[in-house]
Amino acid sequence: MANEYLVAIHNYISDKIAAAENNKKIAAQQNDLTSLEYWKGQLQELKALRQYLAQKIDLKTQKYF
Repeated sequence: MANEYLVAIHNYISDKIAAAENNKKIAAQQNDLTSLEYWKGQLQELKALRQYLAQKIDLKTQKYF
């Protein structure tokens, strides 16, 4: 069974990614280039963090590499 704390971290990051994608969409609709670039950067950072966690921590066995 996956570590509950690690699952919560992944869920938190996923929620932040969804919010950033929504804010990026709104910025694009409003033609707000400054906000659009900000949200693009936030998405890059959040996705990189989630990818790092997925590569280094096995949620099923809780093995740390």
